[in-house]
Amino acid sequence: MRMKWWWVTMGLIGCGGTSGAITGEPVSTLTSVTSSSVTSSSVTSGDTVPGTPSAAEVEMAFHRLMSVRLECGRRPGSCPVDELAVAGSSIHGELFDLMNMRAEAGITASSRGSLRYRVDDVRVDGDTATIDACLTDDTVMVMDGAIFDESTLSATVQWAMSLTEAGWKWSTWRFISVTREGDLCAFTE
Repeated sequence: MRMKWWWVTMGLIGCGGTSGAITGEPVSTLTSVTSSSVTSSSVTSGDTVPGTPSAAEVEMAFHRLMSVRLECGRRPGSCPVDELAVAGSSIHGELFDLMNMRAEAGITASSRGSLRYRVDDVRVDGDTATIDACLTDDTVMVMDGAIFDESTLSATVQWAMSLTEAGWKWSTWRFISVTREGDLCAFTE
């Protein structure tokens, strides 16, 4: 139950950049992302069959979903949950409930703190994929201008994605490991 509350309060993704300013994108270590902080990528694509999605395509779709989710933290009342998650999936319901709760309570991600994440592995099997990632999030959440949550969370997370007519979307997610006591991802400042 504690993890569900973290999801509600932190919502997995904040909105600050490394300088504390709103950046428009999470800080990522993907080589395929245009960012001055990009350093590495460790996608495993395996053998691809013509006409099937590549690991690189799935990785870029994941980054796009993370960027949309980042914007949801800033404006929960206008979060396009249907663009992020497969309708009827558990993550769709969680995001929908989270964004409604945040919008009603006036909880938003501030410009203080940052989200850093790294994609560690991408596995594609036809129209489904699994993304293993590590993230550290210390974005400050505010409510009516006051600090609501300024904790730091670091986690290794696994997302399942499904290819829909509208593109790749999240279908499930789960924590592999999580801490509030340090940086599991070993990001350098």
